[in-house]
Amino acid sequence: MKSPLRQMGRKTVLWFFLSSICFTQTARADWQRDDTSLAWREGTNLLWRFSFDSRKGKTFFDPLTSGGKALTNFKPEDHPWHYGLWFSWKYINKANYWEENRETGKAEGATRWNAPVIETKPDGSAVIKLELTYTHPSGRVDMTEQRELRVSAPQADGSYTIDWRSDFTAGNEGAVLDRTPMPHEPDGKVNGGYAGLGLRMAGPPLTFSALCSTGRVDRFDSDRARPSAPAVAFNFTDQGKEVGGIAIFSDPANAGENAPWYIVNSRQMRFACAAILAPKIITLKPGGKMSLRYRIAVRPGAWSPESLAAY
Repeated sequence: MKSPLRQMGRKTVLWFFLSSICFTQTARADWQRDDTSLAWREGTNLLWRFSFDSRKGKTFFDPLTSGGKALTNFKPEDHPWHYGLWFSWKYINKANYWEENRETGKAEGATRWNAPVIETKPDGSAVIKLELTYTHPSGRVDMTEQRELRVSAPQADGSYTIDWRSDFTAGNEGAVLDRTPMPHEPDGKVNGGYAGLGLRMAGPPLTFSALCSTGRVDRFDSDRARPSAPAVAFNFTDQGKEVGGIAIFSDPANAGENAPWYIVNSRQMRFACAAILAPKIITLKPGGKMSLRYRIAVRPGAWSPESLAAY
């Protein structure tokens, strides 16, 4: 008696073999989506997740991974208002939108958003659009935002990018965008100037180094640095082995060719901020507009000043 495989014929066997390969490849990479988040998974590795859970204080990306390792840190005990990769103003018309009450999880000023419009493709790329409002404790909407996030399809080596676009419009009372005073200003603080796009990064056992497109960031005032450059990057290793790196590129239209950055590298915290307000407070007239553009790039290899400058 002929075996079942012989009875099926060589062409049929070949078809089953190729189909199984295609099925395996398809099963290894796919979207994970629910009512509060969108994520792309390749095999057992979650490459990235975007959360738009209305019960949270902000929308955010966490984790961002490379080589199966999370490079971001979500709501650490020391700063539970740090959300991996997220955006938050510090003060709008004197209301604090950044820090949150540890018991309620709410900030003085409320960042709110509508359900996002999401477009995904089979290759792992996505476009996410949100409408956000910034509401004063009095109930007055002091600013609105149209946000568009374009996540690229992952490359063969696992690298991917997030193109971040935010268009802001001030409310009827205008909007004064303020921050903790800079160290050289009256009542200045060592941590002054932060507001905007924030990145809280993974801690030990991963080791960490910071650099920018104009050179390495080796000179920290205590544990803080304030480089001015088109881009900054952060490389991670695990027991001497490269894990990957995250880079943030600022569009020259944001703050010129050499954008301001605020970086913390301490035993407690690894944090970076595209400190758009560090040079000065920004005041928008009623109905006034401003825009911000960034690219976040995750790659398995280490960044260098040269690779940042050539990107």
